[in-house]
Amino acid sequence: MTEPDWQLRPLALEDCDELGRVHMAVWRDAYAGLMPADYLAGLSDERCADNWRRIAARPADEPGGTLVVVGPDGRLAGFGSAGPSRDEDAPTEWELYAVNLAAPARGTGVADRLLDELLGAKDATLWVVEGNARARAFYSRRGFAPEGGRDVHPATGTPEVRMIRRA
Repeated sequence: MTEPDWQLRPLALEDCDELGRVHMAVWRDAYAGLMPADYLAGLSDERCADNWRRIAARPADEPGGTLVVVGPDGRLAGFGSAGPSRDEDAPTEWELYAVNLAAPARGTGVADRLLDELLGAKDATLWVVEGNARARAFYSRRGFAPEGGRDVHPATGTPEVRMIRRA
């Protein structure tokens, strides 16, 4: 399957249950060996879906947003989100919050399109798990470079690095 087989559209309330399942499945896959196994096993699809419902209910005029990835079979295969930076010491005004794709969507080119739709020509930062080589390689290919910021994932203590792209 190629990138045109995949569709992007804004998150809608009716997506939230399925997106909760997809989001947690992507995390369990992407962070296996990087985050504690008991943490990943304890992730709740339902709690995640509840969080997505809160996000989907936000006013349409809020800056930023979430796009879902719909596969050729009509099922959700991931998402991406971006918006104003959440960092107090933000070197840019905009932040890429997430690009999370299920395995069948990876390597199709849809991640590039998702990033382009979310960021356009904006300068942006993002946080990535330090040991996530696949994600770091993707972001580097898309013009992001380590900026020097370091933190840890609050629930697990997993090291994270901040990357920046100047458009």
